[in-house]
Amino acid sequence: MEITMLKLKTAVLAAALAFGAGSAGAADLARKDASFLQDAAESGQLEISASQLAERNASHPDVKSFAKMMVADHTAVDSELKALASRKGVELPSEPTRKVRSAVNDLQKKNGADFDKEYAEEIAVDAHEDAVKLFEKAAKDAEDAEVKAFAAKVLPNLQQHLAKGKELQSLVKSTRDNAQMKR
Repeated sequence: MEITMLKLKTAVLAAALAFGAGSAGAADLARKDASFLQDAAESGQLEISASQLAERNASHPDVKSFAKMMVADHTAVDSELKALASRKGVELPSEPTRKVRSAVNDLQKKNGADFDKEYAEEIAVDAHEDAVKLFEKAAKDAEDAEVKAFAAKVLPNLQQHLAKGKELQSLVKSTRDNAQMKR
C-alpha cells in the first residue's frame, strides 16, 4: 500500500511538473502577445500625438493632410486594439509613455519647414518602419489567433502609410530644397 501511494504521489508530482512546464511555455507566448499589444499601443500613441501636433503646426499642406489621415486611421485602430487588449486581459498604457512624450516634445521644438522635415522623417517614415516590423512579426509569430488576425488585418494599412510617408518625405525634401535654392 505504501509503495502504491508513493507511486501515486510521484505520478501526481510528475504530472504537476509537466503541466507547470507546459503552462510556463504558454505563459511566455502569451507574454509575447501581450508585449505586442502594449508596443502597438505605444506606436499608435506616438502616431496620434505627433500627428495631432502636425495638424496644428505643419507649414506644408501635404504634411497637414497626411497628419489628418494618421489621426483618423490610428484612432480607429487604437479603439480596436483597446477592445482586443481588454478581451485578453492586457493592460495598455493609459498615458503616453516616456518615449512618446520625448518624441513629441522634440517635434514640438521645431517649426516651419524644419517641423515638416522632422515629422516626415521621424513619424511618417521611421515610426511606420518600426510599426510595420512590429506588426509583421505579430502577424507571423503571435500565438493567440485574435492577436495574429488583428496584426495581419492592420499590417496592409501600415505598409500603405509607410509608402505614403516616403512620398511625403520626398515631397517635403524637394520643397525645402527648392526654397533654399531661391534664397
